[in-house]
Amino acid sequence: MGFLPFPLPFRRRILRLQFLLILPFLLPAFSAAQPGMSEGNIVGQVRVARGGSLPNNVLVVLQMRGAQAGVTYTDGEGKFFFEGLVANVYHIVIQEKGFQPLDVQVNLDPSIQHVMYVYPELVPVEDQNKPAQAKSNIQGSNPAMVDPSALLSRFPKDARRHYEKASQLQEGGKLRAAIEEYRKALAIAPDMYFARNNLGSLYLQDQQFAMAEAEFRKVIEKNRADASTFFNLANVCLLTKRLAEAVDFIQQGMTREPQSALGHFLMGSVMLQKGSTADAEKQLHAALGQDPGMANAHLALVNLYLREERKADAIQELQAFLQQAPDSGFAPHARELLKKLRPDAAAQ
Repeated sequence: MGFLPFPLPFRRRILRLQFLLILPFLLPAFSAAQPGMSEGNIVGQVRVARGGSLPNNVLVVLQMRGAQAGVTYTDGEGKFFFEGLVANVYHIVIQEKGFQPLDVQVNLDPSIQHVMYVYPELVPVEDQNKPAQAKSNIQGSNPAMVDPSALLSRFPKDARRHYEKASQLQEGGKLRAAIEEYRKALAIAPDMYFARNNLGSLYLQDQQFAMAEAEFRKVIEKNRADASTFFNLANVCLLTKRLAEAVDFIQQGMTREPQSALGHFLMGSVMLQKGSTADAEKQLHAALGQDPGMANAHLALVNLYLREERKADAIQELQAFLQQAPDSGFAPHARELLKKLRPDAAAQ
């Protein structure tokens, strides 16, 4: 009995960024080590009141008991990240020219919540009547909150023009032409990390793994707060059979986005490659728990169940996949396999 080939590509969009997942037949395996509960992380994103323009590279100081505990700068979307912190009361301090001083208290207890999300809001100095605020989000997400047009406006006009053209070419399936346009955009604006992320995704789709990895690593240099590029690097490592590195990148991504369906899916893929089907099944179900519409996770489970000769479970996952993605390029193969497993279910 044959296994379903794993679909390629799988895409995740963030702003206009594209995560392109290209996974080989019968992906993943391994047991994810749980982060130590004695340490936690603070992930944040600086915003400006009333949708104002966000300054580049805002200095963010972390204080504990009046002493400096860490320093970092925001990325192009205002995101920042502090890791390896013990339980304590911290303060996020920002003193940016043109804005009111900001001091946000963060009560971190890793035994209760491993990651704390904060969204400090900078208030221009002329608006003295509106106090600075910070909102916390404990839902385990780390969304990109910046308007794409506002993000693009920070770069030269010619770079934006090449980026927009590359995006259109990519949407139209003209990948080689899109690659050239992204290269032109980056030649003008090397810090346009979202264009670099897309370029890496195209290299990945073209199976130029070394080129893809090089671009993704450059993205991380500019934007360490976002989980998506860590997942991209994990995918490269999966495809090049570097499973230990894949696990490390997945864990780094999950540290930034603990409830990521994609992170669970990738870890399940690693586990399946390693032959740890019980752990793979757990991770893949966790992915579906976070994102019930992740059709690829159903296909991964089909492969897992066929490997274990669990016919009834494989049929159930095939039906779920076909219900969610009836027009997928893999749907005909899924229907054919379903017909072999259960002829009366093929038409469903």
